[in-house]
Amino acid sequence: MPSYAEQYGPWALITGASAGIGEEFVKQLARRGLNILLVARRAEKLTEIASFVEQEYGVQTRVLACDMSHNDFLSVIKEASEDLDIGMLINNAGAASFHGRFLSRDLDTINQSVHFSITVQLTLLHHFGNKMAERGKGGIVQVASATGHLPMPYMVEYSSCKAFQLTMGEGLNYELKRQGIDILVLSPGATKTERVDFGMEVEPVVLAALKGLGKEPSVIPGIFNKVLIWTRKHLMSRKQSLRSCGAYQETNLRRRDRAAWGIGKKPAI
Repeated sequence: MPSYAEQYGPWALITGASAGIGEEFVKQLARRGLNILLVARRAEKLTEIASFVEQEYGVQTRVLACDMSHNDFLSVIKEASEDLDIGMLINNAGAASFHGRFLSRDLDTINQSVHFSITVQLTLLHHFGNKMAERGKGGIVQVASATGHLPMPYMVEYSSCKAFQLTMGEGLNYELKRQGIDILVLSPGATKTERVDFGMEVEPVVLAALKGLGKEPSVIPGIFNKVLIWTRKHLMSRKQSLRSCGAYQETNLRRRDRAAWGIGKKPAI
């Protein structure tokens, strides 16, 4: 069986590589012998991660501090990757803010969420997908979310974009196989990152994606997430699922509102 580097390499491009799921993809792919182009906004953090995997796994790295909220992000990435043979794309970059009551949220924030989840991912997939088709092989992981499988009030544009990613990725899994490209949609539930302190650890989430790539069109990591989504999709009506998800989200919103106002906190002694 060919190694990951032989099957997809020699270089992987990972967006959102400075923390969380993206950082873990850097480590697990470097461990498999791929050189890594790390892309995110924080140059210092990217350099720190790149230095670690170079020393630990003996791979090459390149760091690109790029703000993909800007419309010219593709030209910046093209310039940084032009001389590299990119055999794997981890489409992981996402928006930082996507919770709350739709009409109360800032429209620019909502549009930025859509930009990251649809425009950025689709643009990179099209550009590097064409390059992989020319070389006759490649691998792409679309990092989506478990919310893309369900109707989710109070994070409506986010979950809708993730549903778009899921449908697009599964369709392209079939379409691009004929050109030697494996594509997989990763749909994690809550995952412990810099911004989230509960849920699955990042290591098994990324491992599920790498094990599924080339075998499955999409993966939901974690038995709890699998059962939850299966139950709401197959044992509930769409209306029941909507009500269940809405009630859950309202509970979370009330907790956040209480925390913001300091309600329920013990007084400092």
